[in-house]
Amino acid sequence: MAGKQLTTQNATITTATVEVKTLTISGKQVTLAVFRQLKKAPLIADDGSLNGEPWGIVNYHPDKCGDEDEHWHVVWQRGPELLRATIPVVPDFNRRNYNGNYYPQHTHKSQAANRYLEALVYMGLKAGGDTILPVRGPGYSDYRKWPTYEPGLALPAELAGTTDFPVVAVAGAAAVDAAEHAAHLRYLRQEAEKPLTPDEERRRDEWKEAHRAMYGDDTERTQALLGETLGKLRSRVEEWGGFDAVTDAFTQEIAEVEAYRQKQLAVREELSALPQLFIAV
Repeated sequence: MAGKQLTTQNATITTATVEVKTLTISGKQVTLAVFRQLKKAPLIADDGSLNGEPWGIVNYHPDKCGDEDEHWHVVWQRGPELLRATIPVVPDFNRRNYNGNYYPQHTHKSQAANRYLEALVYMGLKAGGDTILPVRGPGYSDYRKWPTYEPGLALPAELAGTTDFPVVAVAGAAAVDAAEHAAHLRYLRQEAEKPLTPDEERRRDEWKEAHRAMYGDDTERTQALLGETLGKLRSRVEEWGGFDAVTDAFTQEIAEVEAYRQKQLAVREELSALPQLFIAV
């Protein structure tokens, strides 16, 4: 077999009586040395399609990768070339660590998701409702100095539009500030409407008077801050084309990601049915 070049012209697959498929070259079984000479090239394209025709799987690890995550070494054909590819059995977005938790690739993050979250915050505050951001504001006079939430918020499935994978988005400063001011303003109004005993009301009024003399009216100041930050947030959403455009872009992206992931799973289902090719030691 020395000096023989393995090509699609001289390589064949033969089947023995017990359905053992062997990879041969010019009628002789291919050796490990010849198999290692096959050029490595990706069989699965970026869009999830196949770059050529797969022949079968060789249960041999020429690159000393036997201890890595489960994978296949696939012999495949591209035009007149015979190539080999290493393909993980589980795609990156579905891999789990030793604790059984998904790797970060399972989570979808993008600029479209970030904009969608900010647009949701704006529309919620514009309507006078709650925001989905877990803010710190209510009850803290220095609430704007506190971190509001961890970097990244997992969108509920009904907003993400998918249950196949978590979608995590990050809100910008304008959205966070507006949500904080709205929460604090709601708290101030609730406190003002809370029923008190005459003595409690007198003490509250005395505290408010002293606080107002030193800092101004909290409700008016927070209302002004909310209007200012909400205006900044509105400008950002309008810059992106408005709420409907932001939502459409995000929805389309999620549909594309879902389709891509399904295609990656489907192609692996196809590869799992390939025959095992035996080669000589």
